[in-house]
Amino acid sequence: MAVVAAAYVATAAAGGGYSPQFRAAAALLVWAAVIAGLALGVWPRARIPRRALIAGGGLLAMTVLAGLSMTWAADQGAAFTEAVRTSGYLGLFALVVIASPAGSARLWLVGLAFGLVTVSALALGSRIYPSLFPHQDLATFLPGLLRLSYPLNYWNALGGCMALAVVLLTWLGAHATGRAGRALAVAAGPVPALALYLTSSRGAVVALAVGLGVLLAVGPGRVRLLAGGLLIGAGSALLVALAGTREAFVDGRLDATAAPAQGREMLLALLLVAAGAGALRLAVDRPLARLTVPRGLALAAWSTLAVALVVGVVAADPAKRLNGFKAPPAPSLDSRRFVATHLTSPGGAGRYQFWGAGLDAFRSEPLRGIGAGGYETWWAQHGSLAYFVRDAHSLPVETLAELGVLGLLALLVFLGGAVAGGIAARASHPRAGPVAGAGLALLACGATTAAVEWTWEVPAAFAPLVLVAALLCGPAGLVVAPAAAHKPRFGLGIATLGLAWIAVIAATIALVAEVKLSDSRAAARRGDLKAAASDALAARAVAPWSGTPWLQLALVRERRGDLAGARRAADAAAARDAEDSQVWLVITRLAVRAGDVQGARRALRRARMLNPRSPLFAPTKP
Repeated sequence: MAVVAAAYVATAAAGGGYSPQFRAAAALLVWAAVIAGLALGVWPRARIPRRALIAGGGLLAMTVLAGLSMTWAADQGAAFTEAVRTSGYLGLFALVVIASPAGSARLWLVGLAFGLVTVSALALGSRIYPSLFPHQDLATFLPGLLRLSYPLNYWNALGGCMALAVVLLTWLGAHATGRAGRALAVAAGPVPALALYLTSSRGAVVALAVGLGVLLAVGPGRVRLLAGGLLIGAGSALLVALAGTREAFVDGRLDATAAPAQGREMLLALLLVAAGAGALRLAVDRPLARLTVPRGLALAAWSTLAVALVVGVVAADPAKRLNGFKAPPAPSLDSRRFVATHLTSPGGAGRYQFWGAGLDAFRSEPLRGIGAGGYETWWAQHGSLAYFVRDAHSLPVETLAELGVLGLLALLVFLGGAVAGGIAARASHPRAGPVAGAGLALLACGATTAAVEWTWEVPAAFAPLVLVAALLCGPAGLVVAPAAAHKPRFGLGIATLGLAWIAVIAATIALVAEVKLSDSRAAARRGDLKAAASDALAARAVAPWSGTPWLQLALVRERRGDLAGARRAADAAAARDAEDSQVWLVITRLAVRAGDVQGARRALRRARMLNPRSPLFAPTKP
């Protein structure tokens, strides 16, 4: 439990684990743990359920497809990076499945809850006492619009994590062991809820609604779930209302005179609301345990809720909101009150255009896709907005674009296997019902966020979904081990070891290449061009298929005055990443410096074709 919490907080604190170095190191670590556990025989010798093999097979298929796409992707290095990323998720899935004894899912979920609550406290702390958190990257780039994003450095990813936290705490408020545990879960609920509001993430709000809806639908203990949810919701609504009167705090204007006082006021309010919610949950614990709801009353309540939802949908005017979602994003002229107004705005922030470009990419290569990591260059060439966009802001759409229909089928196999595992675990034993219900709700919440955001790229936001899928599919979600628990598949163990070693080698290559590239850039910044060239050559030797080390080498050689060597390296980068406009811009500059006017014109035309909406190519005003 403590290990899960600590690992999650460490991942979140490392910028959500977004950097290629972190992802490669994490993949290396989880697969090394799989190898060590299997070799030393420390993991439970349980027979892996078939549904875990199916779900894991989906992730394995995505990994293999990403790796194979290096043979047709425009950027071989990006495809390799994506294969390593997916292998890291596969390693986490495998580790949780084989390391979890029967009935241990609750401990994993409690550890995840501790980690999520800790991250929510850090996030709010960065807004209440910003001087204690000086390294908030987005504050440098967006000083006038600081939606809460620390420590993940992306507000929508943080919002998705906070939605998971609220769903998990609502479940623990009904099913935690002991009255104190249930009360503490409810008391902690308003913390991530307030953090979610400050992210102004509409996708996270939708994911929260989906997660809570699934939690109530699959049960059990709906009365206790509803009671705890209402207490968390009431406390959260009060905090949001109080925050609405404190603009400097909500809008992230940390340099405003009123910001420190408003932060302290919100901290005091948060502590009081949390204490009140926890005390009320403790007071009603025994009456709730004895309370039963007649079937007729429950049916009437569900009917009323359904009618209210229909009325709410009609009142929201879906047609108008759809038109607003499809419209190109308009520039925001004033960041004041942005958090509150953004949550209710119908605009899609460009998602309609991002998804459309992804579907266009899929139509161009429906079977195999354009190659893992290829969306960025496709958008630059074919997108409809003058935005730099790296991801399609939707895991299904990006998977379709980059890995084709086979990739989407693999993703659906992974998610479908997890859902089937949760349903089977729920039916296996009455005591497995609560944990299975929580897992299905968390899976629905996380999958909803991934469907409208690029949380797949942020391990702190997507790894909880992988962990929950492994709990639902593996022995951990079962109260007792399967009948064949003491008959592990020997062949499966050997195959897992082989796969683990391949993944370890790939992750090591990715890690060494990224470290050497980072060292080269650092050496170039301090003026040590000899060391910078040496490190770039080392990165090239480790990952010769990637264009990035070649481009770095070209830049270093240019600074050293070796224009001929720089052009050779830049041409090699273009051969490996032919659709990156930046590579062709470097070639253009090198050709100009060498006096090759025709070569410069050809390279510039190529760069313009690959990124026609770049501000670099915008017509200048007379």
